[in-house]
Amino acid sequence: MKPVGTFWGVGVGPGDPELMTLKAARILTEVDWIFCPAESMQGTSFAARIVTPLGLPAEKIRPSILCMSRQGGAAQQGYRRAAEAIAAELRQGRSVAWITEGDPLFYSTFPPIAEEVRRLYPEVRIEIVPGVSSVQAAAARAGVPLAQLDEAMAVLPAAYGLERLPMLLDSCATVALLKVHSMIEPLLERLADFKNNIQTIYVEKIGTSEERLTTDLHSLRGQKLPYFSLVLLRRNQAGDTGKEIGP
Repeated sequence: MKPVGTFWGVGVGPGDPELMTLKAARILTEVDWIFCPAESMQGTSFAARIVTPLGLPAEKIRPSILCMSRQGGAAQQGYRRAAEAIAAELRQGRSVAWITEGDPLFYSTFPPIAEEVRRLYPEVRIEIVPGVSSVQAAAARAGVPLAQLDEAMAVLPAAYGLERLPMLLDSCATVALLKVHSMIEPLLERLADFKNNIQTIYVEKIGTSEERLTTDLHSLRGQKLPYFSLVLLRRNQAGDTGKEIGP
């Protein structure tokens, strides 16, 4: 009987290969296969691009086409197809990693993939290697604290729940809005009442050569923004030491 292979969920960080952990680099070198999300078999995978400096054999990396929209049915089909290919390798005793931008358990494709793999192969061993999230990297780049002392913070996708901003900004010192590429106009409308009390920081493609940071959200009107974009909202308050350090 062949040994049970291990399925690894590996976070490779937000974009800068140097933000990958030593453990992530070691696991990716050791596993038999590396699966990664891709929009097409010919298209580039952002996660695969991050791990390029590791010099891994190209044939070791297997892109899996996923639907990156909010169409639940289409997305589930992609997860199922990827899980079937992964489970087939695990049944042969091979080790498999699924790489994901940021952290595997933070708005990632890994949880639904892992759920499908476990459904197909209940005895599978699953291990997770955490990674640096885009929220952490953006805060570090801007020099702004996410939370300190008794503060709370909130994280949510910009496409869901902008109507909750007044409540969140009242109860949380920091609010991180992810994937704001299509939501800048409604966000600016929501922020109109908080103009003098909220520090705003927009960051896109953090950790890459195309990184951009600005505190002037109004300058983004009419622009086509990338999918990998976020806004940090930080309440101005005494004792805050963070400030933008520029692009």
